[in-house]
Amino acid sequence: MAKFLPCLDSQTVFQFDFMPLLMAAVTDLQAQVTALHSIYLNGSIAYRQATSGVSDLNLTVVITSQLTVEEQHRIAMLSQSLRRDYPVISAVDITWVQLDEVLSIAAIFKWGFWLKHCSVCLYGTNLSEQFGKFEPCWEIAKAFNHDIAVALVAIEQQIRRTKSISEYQYYCRCAGKKMLRSCFMLVAIDVDDWAYTDQQCANFFLARYPSKITEIERLFVLINGPQVPKKASLFMLSQFGSWIVNEFNNIERKIG
Repeated sequence: MAKFLPCLDSQTVFQFDFMPLLMAAVTDLQAQVTALHSIYLNGSIAYRQATSGVSDLNLTVVITSQLTVEEQHRIAMLSQSLRRDYPVISAVDITWVQLDEVLSIAAIFKWGFWLKHCSVCLYGTNLSEQFGKFEPCWEIAKAFNHDIAVALVAIEQQIRRTKSISEYQYYCRCAGKKMLRSCFMLVAIDVDDWAYTDQQCANFFLARYPSKITEIERLFVLINGPQVPKKASLFMLSQFGSWIVNEFNNIERKIG
């Protein structure tokens, strides 16, 4: 019998501290984006496991046509105002995708899976209802992990360039979360479940790779602190990041 992956709860109310933020984000996006189709919540707030003052606001916004330059500017200002006015979050991360791409067959393992299993619709026509439930498969892991090598290089460059402590801490957090999520993707095909939290990613990964416990502990330091020297974060990106990329490529060669 097929083992379908879980879907997020779309009925239970979100954590009270984050409700004003979510209402403001939806209202503001409606006002600022002409081509708005639908808005989806992702991340720890969607999982109802957010931490006030620490968690990010993660949104996926589907649009029917490209944003104008003016809209891009207004949305950048909107993200800044949400961070300023709602200290329950530490950052705003909005992913923009056009409707045609979401509905394309080529993107089903990326956007179809993402909307069906990792998102909660906040506004508009819920596109997740157009997709059936997914089973664990390597195509999903590839869709989420194909950019790992490029992403780690980009984060490394950002860490090297920044002279801001707050920016550095943010980039360290991004690096830790990206590598931890990628670790889960290495084992996701053999797990009849989905890792929604950092700890779940670590647990599933370590069940297969117990010898990497030290590396996982270091990733949690990058994510949660305390602040480490640049030399240490760059070492993790170079050494463990390279191991993740190589392991991913090895599995790809075996599975195809």
